[in-house]
Amino acid sequence: MSETEYFKSLKYQEYLLSSHRKEICPPEDVFQFFNWKGITNLVDFGSGLGFYFQEFRKWMPNVWIWAGECQQDIIDMILRRKLLEGIENLTPFYIDQSDHPLLPEWIPVPEAIFASLSLSTFPNPGLAMDGLIRSMKSGGRLLIVDWAKTESLGFGPKINEKISLDKMVFLAEEYKLTVIKSGRISEFFYGLEVKASREFVYGYYDLKEEEDDTDIFRF
Repeated sequence: MSETEYFKSLKYQEYLLSSHRKEICPPEDVFQFFNWKGITNLVDFGSGLGFYFQEFRKWMPNVWIWAGECQQDIIDMILRRKLLEGIENLTPFYIDQSDHPLLPEWIPVPEAIFASLSLSTFPNPGLAMDGLIRSMKSGGRLLIVDWAKTESLGFGPKINEKISLDKMVFLAEEYKLTVIKSGRISEFFYGLEVKASREFVYGYYDLKEEEDDTDIFRF
C-alpha cells in the first residue's frame, strides 16, 4: 500500500485517542465544518481505535456507523470497546489494503464516507478518493480530515509524511471530483468535502489501464 507505515504503530493509534488530540482538533469543530444531513449509513474509513465513535453518537444518534480497518488487531479492539462501552449502531469491518480501496458489497451503500487522518497514508490519495467515491451512492460525499503540512513537535507524523491541503485539492480535481468545501479546522488539521463531478464516470475501473504515475505522487 504505502511506504508510510507510522499509522500501524499501536503507540500512534493510542495517541489518536488521547486528550491532546481533542485539544488540537476539537471534535465539535470537525462536526461544525461538514454537512452531515441526509446520512443513514456513514463509513468511518480507517477508523483506528475509534476516536469519533462516541462523538458520532452525540451528533447523529440514529446513523449507523461502519468502521473500516485493514488491521485485524484493531478490529478486535473496536469490538471490545463496543461491548464495554455499549456503543450502539456500530459495526467494524475489514477492508483490504489497496491503493484503490473499494468497500465490501455486503455493507449498505453509504451516503457519506468520513476519512480522518487516513488518506495521507496512501501513495496516491487521489486514487484512494476515486475508490471511495465509487463505493457510495451517486452524489455521496467524502468528508476528509487530515494533518496540515506544518511542523508538530512531539506528536503526529513527520512533516514529509503529511500532504498539504492544496495538494489534496489538486489530487481530488485530477480524479474529476468536485470540492464542496475546504479549509483549516485548526492549526494542525484541515477539512475537505468532495463529491463526484459531472465528468466523473461510475462503473468498472481497470487499474491496469492506469499509467504508472508513482513518481508524480511522491511528496
